[in-house]
Amino acid sequence: MSLKSNREARKVRRIIFAAMRNWSKLKADANRAYYTPSDHAVFFDFTPMQYVGWQTYSSEIKKVQDSIRRFQITLHDDLAVRVLGRMAYAHGTWNMDFRFTDGSRRHLEGRLTEVLKKQKGKWRIVHEHASVPTLN
Repeated sequence: MSLKSNREARKVRRIIFAAMRNWSKLKADANRAYYTPSDHAVFFDFTPMQYVGWQTYSSEIKKVQDSIRRFQITLHDDLAVRVLGRMAYAHGTWNMDFRFTDGSRRHLEGRLTEVLKKQKGKWRIVHEHASVPTLN
């Protein structure tokens, strides 16, 4: 990997960690700087199955966040980033801890894939896929 690729990979990594910190603070609007404004971008989440467009993602997530009192996403050390010109992808695992407004708690462990594109000189998340394994 070239020095420039390493530098770009570090930028991508910082964006992903910053976005996860904002989700943990229940600040969907703060992630506007990290996600593409495209109405065609698809974001796969576990509830509901998918969101199309940043505006839809942001507004619908806010509705979900209304039932959450405290939330923490922790990315594990296995986050891998690969830069391919003006595109990049990252994948890794995480855990989430929820504390809901009704007092209940939930712990999840899952995986994450991010696709980013350099738009107007800035890396933006153009696709996100978060999932949890199913038990058989």
